[in-house]
Amino acid sequence: MAAPLILKDPRNSAENADELRATLEQMRLQAEREIARLSRKLAERELAAVRDVPSATERQALQQDLAILRHSLGAKEKTLDQITQECRRLEDDLEDRHQEVDNLKQEAQRRDNALTAARNEINRLKGQLAEIQEQSMDAAALHDPREPRKERPPPPVQSSTPARPPPKAIAVSAGLIAGLGLIVLVVVVSWGRITQKQDRWEPSLTPPTAQIAPTKQPLSEVPPPAQAPVMPLPPAPAPTEQPANLNDRLRDGSFGPTIVELNGGSFQMGRNNLGGGDNGPEHEVQLPPFLIGAYEVTFQEYDHFARATGQRLPDDFGWGRGERPVVGVSWIDAQAYTDWLTRQTGKRYRLPSEAEWEYAAQANTPGIYPWGFVIERGRANCFDCGSRWDNRSTAPVGSFAPNAFGLYDTAGNALEWVADCYAPGYDGAPSDGSARTAQNCTERVARGGAFNKPAPSLKNKTRARFVPYTRLNNLGFRVAREP
Repeated sequence: MAAPLILKDPRNSAENADELRATLEQMRLQAEREIARLSRKLAERELAAVRDVPSATERQALQQDLAILRHSLGAKEKTLDQITQECRRLEDDLEDRHQEVDNLKQEAQRRDNALTAARNEINRLKGQLAEIQEQSMDAAALHDPREPRKERPPPPVQSSTPARPPPKAIAVSAGLIAGLGLIVLVVVVSWGRITQKQDRWEPSLTPPTAQIAPTKQPLSEVPPPAQAPVMPLPPAPAPTEQPANLNDRLRDGSFGPTIVELNGGSFQMGRNNLGGGDNGPEHEVQLPPFLIGAYEVTFQEYDHFARATGQRLPDDFGWGRGERPVVGVSWIDAQAYTDWLTRQTGKRYRLPSEAEWEYAAQANTPGIYPWGFVIERGRANCFDCGSRWDNRSTAPVGSFAPNAFGLYDTAGNALEWVADCYAPGYDGAPSDGSARTAQNCTERVARGGAFNKPAPSLKNKTRARFVPYTRLNNLGFRVAREP
């Protein structure tokens, strides 16, 4: 019987992750080869048993050999299952670590901005304090004009009360010194929390808000109120420059869908999955320039086509039409719409290829979602995304922030047909960004998740597949166009 598979926990040492992945992949390949060898040997023995066996003793020995081979084959298959499960666990663990790192970076950036703002405020208060001290010394010097301007005169002999600066200057100085001390205290406490959080590896999604309680003093000692210093806000990140939008005019004078022009380029499509899956292996794709819809095609846009060509109007399922994404359309319906746009505009419209869709959704960012590595509430419309449309209906297009390329709703809302014929994985897929084709294609690819799908299905690299004539309440499309 095969020994149980014992693997080290990758969380004990992040440096062993790559080595562990390579080891698991090698073990998986060895197990597959061994299973194939045992299967061939078992088939040969069974074939030999069917043919001629000279004696009952040899038949009994052969049956024992077959039983041993079957037992060994079962043990190898069990080991292969263990390796596959461990590979999937490792992939999930590495993805969780990526999410934790992304959270920690965001928290550290927010704290760093707050610390920089506090330092700037301290420097400003120091400057004001120096000016007030200078003014106080000048005011004291005015009591004896015979003394130099910047020298403090001794108290007059005939007076029992020593000369003092004006009460207003003292009050402002005391207020500034107290404010400076409180700001330094807040900065020290915040920095200590950051250091403690980094040591414990516990990222926080929202920074704590420091509140300064007013200091109670006897009424006789309370200085005149001074204007509270205004803390400057952290500098806002520079906006990402997005491609310009355009609309092609139709023959009747109206406009087609809003599209975005992308320059194309090289990117890594898919991901390497040790535990299997249909979105691997990761491979490089070189895309030429193309244009793609900024939004999913809406009911208003599709209804214009349907009425002009006598096609059926798709069901809106009681949610309303207008600016909501059209759903209940098949892959064949979507192709007919792009063909109509081509005739109307003189430009070649089509469905985007799977590579074009993933490139546009990824938008040259490292995250697994359009906004990063972590599911954030209110970012999209899905089963558990935290929007008011979750698991109820589609949302009007553009209800959520766009990605870095200016595309809306690439995650959630409605699944989107693409041009490709479905194949389990990317072995043999085109490397030039074109769609995968096949004769008698039985299934087509859809991407992007939907309002009634769980959050993990919104990842940029997740795939779905349907037969071409499928019409569902969560399945729509966006268009692409040649330059």
